Amino acid sequence: MGYAWIGAAAVVVGELIFGTFAFLWPRKKQGKGEKIFIAGKINDFKIGEVIYFRKEKTLIQRAEGGFLAFSAICPHLACIVNWNEMLKKYECPCHGATFNRNGEVLEGPPPRPLDLYKLQIVEEKLVVDTATLIERKKFEPSQVIKI
Repeated sequence: MGYAWIGAAAVVVGELIFGTFAFLWPRKKQGKGEKIFIAGKINDFKIGEVIYFRKEKTLIQRAEGGFLAFSAICPHLACIVNWNEMLKKYECPCHGATFNRNGEVLEGPPPRPLDLYKLQIVEEKLVVDTATLIERKKFEPSQVIKI
């Protein structure tokens, strides 16, 4: 009977250790997307506004000088981040991570800023390529797609 208790305790401890490391360790890259979508006309977006496209898991932000298209998938454990309009920052509900307007990490465990999608302006419309994921180390003004 004692060996059974020792074995059960070893299994529980092993699951706790494995679960902890699985929770904290960044996931491997997700498979790349396979589509391009039209987010809307340029004039449909107000300056400072962030629009979430749920199906595509994309956040589009209109900045003063242009547009940014973020992947809504947190680079830590692939949770979906949300835009908090009151605090003017992106928040990950899984681990309390926060990102500024440019997608840079303010606090929490993510290893890098939010990834970007390739964005183009074609005939006054925003075209987002979710197959082209751009990993970055920091925000650079050249990442903003100018109007």
